[in-house]
Amino acid sequence: MSVPRLPRVTDYVDHWAERHPGREALAGEGGRWTYARLRDDVDRCAAALLAAGVRRGDRVALIGDPQPECFVVFLATASIGGIWVGLNPKYTTAELTHVVADSEPAVLFSMIDQEESRLAALAAGRSMPVVTRAGEIPGLSVSYKSFVDAGAGVSGETLAAARREVEPADPAAMIYTSGSTGRPKGALVPHHGLAYCGVVQAGRWYGEAPRKLCDLPLNHIGGLGDISTSVLVAGGTIVYLPRFDAAGALRTVERERLTHLYCIPTQLLAMVATPEWRERDLSSLEHIIWGGAAAPLSLLKILSKTGAKLATSYSLTESTGSVTYTDPDDSLETMSWSVGRVDPHYEVTLRRADGLPSAPGEAGELLIRGDFITRGYFRDPVATRAAIDEDGWLHTGDLATEERGGHIRLVGRLKEMFKSGGYNVYPREIEIALEEHPAVALAAVVGVPDERWGEVGHAFVVARAPVTEAELREHARARLANYKVPKVFRLETELPKLAVGKVDKVRLRRLAAS
Repeated sequence: MSVPRLPRVTDYVDHWAERHPGREALAGEGGRWTYARLRDDVDRCAAALLAAGVRRGDRVALIGDPQPECFVVFLATASIGGIWVGLNPKYTTAELTHVVADSEPAVLFSMIDQEESRLAALAAGRSMPVVTRAGEIPGLSVSYKSFVDAGAGVSGETLAAARREVEPADPAAMIYTSGSTGRPKGALVPHHGLAYCGVVQAGRWYGEAPRKLCDLPLNHIGGLGDISTSVLVAGGTIVYLPRFDAAGALRTVERERLTHLYCIPTQLLAMVATPEWRERDLSSLEHIIWGGAAAPLSLLKILSKTGAKLATSYSLTESTGSVTYTDPDDSLETMSWSVGRVDPHYEVTLRRADGLPSAPGEAGELLIRGDFITRGYFRDPVATRAAIDEDGWLHTGDLATEERGGHIRLVGRLKEMFKSGGYNVYPREIEIALEEHPAVALAAVVGVPDERWGEVGHAFVVARAPVTEAELREHARARLANYKVPKVFRLETELPKLAVGKVDKVRLRRLAAS
């Protein structure tokens, strides 16, 4: 499919509203939006944000499940140069508080039925409006309707003037991702990156007006970029489900006549295990796409029986979009281990530790360069310089080899980060949480291959006082999102060390695997 390359991702709202005003843009529990309605709602919310004092570069945070209203707020924020910060409802209050404190939003939206005490904790000591979907909370929040109505006095010219100031390189969103220190940092995702990567993806996967499911969190690049903005760029329809439900997703495919599924392999494994997989009409599907982890060959064989094309790609938050893609004629066996070939629109290289290019079949770090990648990390120049070198190369930390025919195989990671159920998990963040327990002297976490989740965490703990595995699990659950909580806890008297005194995590991985 050929779509125009517009400078800002939000430009596509007007583009499609002018050409196909009656085409469905969004659907979900909150109703259905044509492109004409989407433009009107985005304009009204953007005017309200201006009335609230939001200006170019200001952050606007939102906690919510995948649903149309959340995407409207994103588009409204980005259209006037604000930086949208998504907050995952799965986060604990401590995790949410860190992101809110770090990003310092000018406005906080809660688009779920949020407990008043949790909102009060997030708003404590901060002079920012809190906007809730369900209604006003006296002394704490205003309703979404009241907030939007307050923008009625902002003129169309004022709104247009604010939008003219927005540059393609400006960040449209800030997606928080943890680092080796365990401190989550905000990766700044540019307008141009979302727009450009969406155009490339449309050419790879989409036909006329694709209809795609989104049940991935919008604070995740998968939900925001790979699904929502890419479908917007293509002028298609995004059908939102607030949370993943294997049977419900298949019922939605049948009811909505969806053309595209984009999932992590664990979701697909859950889907094929339901009675709905055999009972529902899935003939509308043109593509079944997975990302975040490799899909086993046994699963691909089941998926192939639908008649839909199968595909995967490689991306990470900092690359904004996918830079490699499998081809339609790739075999199932190839797709079970390869993330595809480098797309010719992108500059990608594999580099050895000595800085020289990797030879075919030789492992090297995967590097990406271009004006579509992250603008860096919010207020963190040290982390930015560590990720993007002086020549503009983004160092992904992923080790890969280029196999025969140009297929890229991921073979490991330079970083300790691992992926569980499609989510990035960073051991140091978990270790810090475990070491907050008064009985824990030292904790070390490693990722271990897992058939269902791709990888899971194993925690090795040295205790200074009696403690049980159950107590440690409950302690972690109270402080971490569920996908970060280790699946296995092992109590040890000591941990293996390297000569320099650091914990030997290579040895721990071997112990965990055994």
